[in-house]
Amino acid sequence: MKAQFSFFASTALLFATALTSPGFPTSGSADKKPATIKEKQSGNFSFFRTHRQGKGVTASWGVTSGAGVVGFQVQKTYEDPTDTYAVWEDVSSVACNGGRSYKCTDNSVFPGSITYRVSALLSDGGSVESEISTVRIVSH
Repeated sequence: MKAQFSFFASTALLFATALTSPGFPTSGSADKKPATIKEKQSGNFSFFRTHRQGKGVTASWGVTSGAGVVGFQVQKTYEDPTDTYAVWEDVSSVACNGGRSYKCTDNSVFPGSITYRVSALLSDGGSVESEISTVRIVSH
């Protein structure tokens, strides 16, 4: 019994040390990153929505300021969108015409959960991503 307790105590100590070691995200650093991304997203996108339309999916989004935006890239994935290794497929490129809202229809959809996002392509070569939106297609 004493050997089992010693094993569990040393394992718990090792795990606690790993959590607080440099390079491992702590609760303080994890809270800051999403806030930074959210601030960056809210600077250009006023909304982003998707809905099923006919046999496809329509994505619509609005921008608060088109200044510096040269175009948009609409992407989708059938994988877990929070997975850093998820493959995002390009759906369409939309030119920025100075308008406040844009939309794109994806007619190449298969049953399942499809997650969409839009990247605003900036004139300085950078990009800003919208929030994600998921649509569930049961069948055609």
